[in-house]
Parts: sequence; structure tokens; C-alpha cells
Amino acid sequence: MTHPPHSREWYARLARELGGYCHPWTRVLDGPDPELTFDALLLEHLRPDTRVLEAGCGHGPDAARFGPACGRWVAYDWVPELLAQARVNAPQAEFHLWDGRGQVPPELRGPFDLIVSRRGPTSVIRHLPAIAAPDARFLYVGPRLDVPQVPERLSAVGWAILGEWRASVRAWAPTWADWQTRGDFMGEPATREDWTAHAGPRGRPYREERYVVLAGRG
Repeated sequence: MTHPPHSREWYARLARELGGYCHPWTRVLDGPDPELTFDALLLEHLRPDTRVLEAGCGHGPDAARFGPACGRWVAYDWVPELLAQARVNAPQAEFHLWDGRGQVPPELRGPFDLIVSRRGPTSVIRHLPAIAAPDARFLYVGPRLDVPQVPERLSAVGWAILGEWRASVRAWAPTWADWQTRGDFMGEPATREDWTAHAGPRGRPYREERYVVLAGRG
């Protein structure tokens, strides 16, 4: 039985089969990775004493890559299999099981100077007043050019958008299986008719899109 995309069981299968939370399709980009803006902003806000909370950490790639540059890196996810991998990949960080609902667990209350979410749950936004230090920043990257719930939720908790960036790069799904897998992942079911009409020698072209937001208290 196939589990619905983005269900807990589906993420657990990614952890087992791909070794973490990774795009389960092959893609080829015609330009720079559209998430480089997020990476640059994250590095810009890290100091030796920065306290970071990461929402939806997956298997811990950001904790492993950026954690050593800050004072404390704390992260949570709702998939135990991914957290187990994260603890191996980034042993210097702290990882906790949480789905972002209800009250914030004591170990995640901070305060934190930087709260980050790379395609992770936007539900962390409603908790910003409880976990953020006075001059904290929130950094987010989402998988489309617009993620309306981000500015809406920031406004609801009294946080202001300090910067917005949108990046779009042409990409290719080399095979029908890759295109079908991407469609399932993005909630855009693929059809054979579409593949036949638009695919060429390199596969099916599409756009890899990212929406990046940097926010602070209003």
C-alpha cells in the first residue's frame, strides 16, 4: 500500500529508502540552485553566540552544515526515523520530537535568536512570540513563488517582513517516472498526455521555484 505524500509514513519511507528527507526524483537545473539565497541569509545571521531553532529539520543537513558556526542549534521534527538520522549526522545539535501543535515543549522555548524553516512547517510562526528573543529573526524558504500563509501568519503574531526574495530556475525531470514522482510530491498529479506533449530529449522542463522570507518583530 502506498502512503499519501507528506504523511508520517511517507516521510519514514524516504528516510529508509533515500537516507533522509530528499527530493525523490532526479532533476537537472539550468542555473544556480534557487535556495542559495536562503543559505546566504542564514550564514549572514550566524554568530558564535547565536541560538538557532530549526523547524522541520528532517535528517539534519542544515544542523550538520551550519550548526558548528553558532552557539546552539536546536531542532525538531515529527518523524522519528528522520530524527534518528539527524542525531547521527549532526551530533553537536539538539533534536526533539514535536509536530508543532499545541504548547511548545519546554526544551524548545529558547529564547532563540534565529528561527529557520527550510520548506518546513509554517506552524512554527504562531509560536514565535513564545520562543523568540527580543531581536530575533525568522528565516523561511518555501517550494513555490508565493506561500500566502507565511505573510498571513507573520502578520497575525505581529511580525514584519524585512525582506522577500523569489527565485525561479528552469529544471528538467529526465524520465516519466521522475515527472510522476515530482507531481505526487508537489500535489500536482502528472499525466501521460502532459508528458507526451512537453517532454523532449532532456525530459520534461519545469520551474524550480523558491520563496524566501526574512522577518522580525513588528
